[in-house]
Amino acid sequence: KGTANAFILTFAQPEWVDCIQASEMCNQNPHCSSRYRVMRQCLVGKEKETMLDNNKECQAALEVLLVSPLYDCRCKRGMKKELQCLQTYWTIHMGLNEGRKQMDLSPYEPIAPNRQPDEFGLAAISSGRTGFHCPDTEKNCNPCLVATKACNLNGICKRQRSTYITTCSKLDTNKGESCNRKRCHKALRAFLDRVPPDLSHGLLFCPCQTEGCAERRRQTIVPECSYIDKEKPNCLELRMTCRQDYLCRYRLADYMNNCGKTSHTMGTCPNKDNHQACLASFVRLIGTEMTPNYVDSSSSNWTISPWCTCKGSGNQEEECLNFLQHFTNNTCLSEQPLHLHTSESVSASRSLRSKIKSLSNRLTPPTKGPNVYTVCTFAENS
Repeated sequence: KGTANAFILTFAQPEWVDCIQASEMCNQNPHCSSRYRVMRQCLVGKEKETMLDNNKECQAALEVLLVSPLYDCRCKRGMKKELQCLQTYWTIHMGLNEGRKQMDLSPYEPIAPNRQPDEFGLAAISSGRTGFHCPDTEKNCNPCLVATKACNLNGICKRQRSTYITTCSKLDTNKGESCNRKRCHKALRAFLDRVPPDLSHGLLFCPCQTEGCAERRRQTIVPECSYIDKEKPNCLELRMTCRQDYLCRYRLADYMNNCGKTSHTMGTCPNKDNHQACLASFVRLIGTEMTPNYVDSSSSNWTISPWCTCKGSGNQEEECLNFLQHFTNNTCLSEQPLHLHTSESVSASRSLRSKIKSLSNRLTPPTKGPNVYTVCTFAENS
């Protein structure tokens, strides 16, 4: 107890620190660093669960680490050493008996709800259903095309988008396959990590009213490489595969925390109805084994799903369907946030329309005559 109390005093800290910083703090204390090395050895090999449950040295190491900064550490989304941070987090939480049963706990820092009107397509994927109208004179209005042009005007977005499209379109002659999926996923993650959200999310969530627009949106992530495979695995098998990878495991956990439906959150969004946190977590699944996408080019009755099926689930069919519905029937993804249906909806719509008009001015060539590009407008009362 004296040792534990000493650690509490030594490691006076805020509510949480990132796991990289926590690891550095632990390494500065010989007692903590030695126990941390022991703990990592306890997690090596196929017998790790037996070691954690029965080995006294492993249990003693865990007791010390539970009162160190490592226990409450978290990871920041998009941090440079994200994978290293996640591995550190798992070293501690795998050692806890409950840790092996809580695969859906997010290791990431909490997201405070953003009550401000969202200005560019991050409000909800269903934003094309309500609140968006193309003028009668602009039948070919395509907001996904507008989003693409906006990306091309930004050097980082244009370069990163070109990189992942090229990577995901290359033939993998070594394996005799249409592409190298791992490289494609890595390029997609780089695009989403490095490009400002108002540009990347504009491409992913552009509101569509036509099949042509919806098909362009579906093709955004080059699904033939990043999404579609020769066969559809069972969704529970895909989840197991995802959980074997640190990055996929915790991004899925983050998605379930911010978007997952329970008996208490049916019809609403967890995390205090934080729709933006949900969609941000959804985006971070792209480029992992659990990559989700639009399943077809429907503009009015779209469905989002990972590439998996519940056929052949046997007595696990209910569990499989419940998991799949977190994507295919998720109101947190499909419903408009409350603030866009209140008295703020008019001002939010005006703000969004103003931003699109500003984009229009940048897209329009500095020449006389009619504009070359068509820009969509948003109805104020819808």
